[in-house]
Amino acid sequence: VEEIRNNIAKIAQNVEEVKKQHSIILSAPNPEGRTKEELEELNEEIKKIANKIRARLKAIEQSFDQGENANRTSVDLRIR
Repeated sequence: VEEIRNNIAKIAQNVEEVKKQHSIILSAPNPEGRTKEELEELNEEIKKIANKIRARLKAIEQSFDQGENANRTSVDLRIR
């Protein structure tokens, strides 16, 4: 869970950087190619981190589902 929080914080930082890059691009009459490349790199990093978070959350959800199924089985057996 802590890893997920750290990754979300990284995404928030990257989003702030993206905002800055957008401001630079919009304010410059001819934006530098490097600025656009940095923006693309930030977007790619955000996507990678988001995919890691998504996969981790799905794994956590599945472990909860398995735990609930095990508890239901033991309850069903006790009822019988």
